[in-house]
Amino acid sequence: MMLSHKASPGAQAGQVIGLDALRFAAAGLVMLYHLACTAWLVPSSEAAGLLAAPVGFPGPLPGPLPGPLPALLPLSASGWIGVPIFFVISGFVIAYTATGATPRRFLESRALRLLPCAWFCASVTFVLALGFAPEGVAELTGRYLKTLLLFPAPRWIDGVYWTLGIEISFYAFVFALLALGRTDRLEPAVACLGLASALAWCLAATPLVSGLDVLISTRIAKLLLVTHGCEFALGVVIWAASRRGWTGRRLAVAALCLTGSLLQIGYDARFTRHSLGLDPAAWAPLAVPLGLYLGFLGLFLLSVRTNEHLLRMLGRGAPALRAIGLSTYPLYLLHTFVGVLAMRAMLALGLDPLASLAAGIAAAVLAALAVSGWIEPVLRRRLRGLIDRHLQPRDGLLGRAASTRRKPA
Repeated sequence: MMLSHKASPGAQAGQVIGLDALRFAAAGLVMLYHLACTAWLVPSSEAAGLLAAPVGFPGPLPGPLPGPLPALLPLSASGWIGVPIFFVISGFVIAYTATGATPRRFLESRALRLLPCAWFCASVTFVLALGFAPEGVAELTGRYLKTLLLFPAPRWIDGVYWTLGIEISFYAFVFALLALGRTDRLEPAVACLGLASALAWCLAATPLVSGLDVLISTRIAKLLLVTHGCEFALGVVIWAASRRGWTGRRLAVAALCLTGSLLQIGYDARFTRHSLGLDPAAWAPLAVPLGLYLGFLGLFLLSVRTNEHLLRMLGRGAPALRAIGLSTYPLYLLHTFVGVLAMRAMLALGLDPLASLAAGIAAAVLAALAVSGWIEPVLRRRLRGLIDRHLQPRDGLLGRAASTRRKPA
């Protein structure tokens, strides 16, 4: 994550170092949700299908699969909270990326950040799915092609791709502002989007409109940014405050968007608790995700406020944390298939569920680091070369192209 602060030696100019750690932690929460929760509790989930399918590894699986890891369940069952956290971070990052950018430059930066990794990870997942998923080749091929196209409606080669359509909708909203030459209106425009989303969730929390919570949680509502607009807006407001300070208006917008976001999270928590079949009396289903989310926001604000101090403390170690932050995207896209299949291999070899979970997490993290460190940069350079050769700069709607050498955030 980048801002225009002076960097310490070894850090990229303006690196908000804490956000790299936070987004990796958010991806870790989502990974824990799939590997330590849905793989064991939701038979219809992709993770459970991969874990139980009796093919591929030497030796039989050790009888019926062991139950979930009870000590981890309060945390792992709340790991989905990583997604709203991602949306807040995205609002912050996209506001930074759009600052001073032409429409073309913004479009290129998003394409270079989104496409190479998505295409490669989808291809890896497709190959693994052909060997281990219960669906047939025709079904998997159709999902794979939809994923390569970033098709906004399900199903994809892996369910985690559902968030990319929502991210692209937000990119399109910001791109429209750039194309209209109204970058200066980014903060108020996104604030209006966030307040509309928050209002919808506040109304859904009252008896005035029955079933509104279900309506604004549909796929079309997500793509129209009704569901998660309040989270994107929170990120943009934090970005604006980091540059120009907190004002009464920004505090009011942040408070209202936070209210909407908490109501949205409450809806997801109740829905998830029901789908997992968890006993609401056994643990506090709302306290854990809400606590994680509010804790993240506190650390988010602290990391922005103390960024220069953190960079000085880390010194030349900052690039290592940056590398971890950059691995978040492939970790999010690969963890289900790579992590669960590694778990399954360890179970087949006789390891207990906890050791198998550790192996699955390690395999997913190592795969993500390999993709972000070696494979993704090569693919990005090739895509950049294609853009430079075949999409020559022109004035007009997209504006005069700036150099595409700026590294995508």
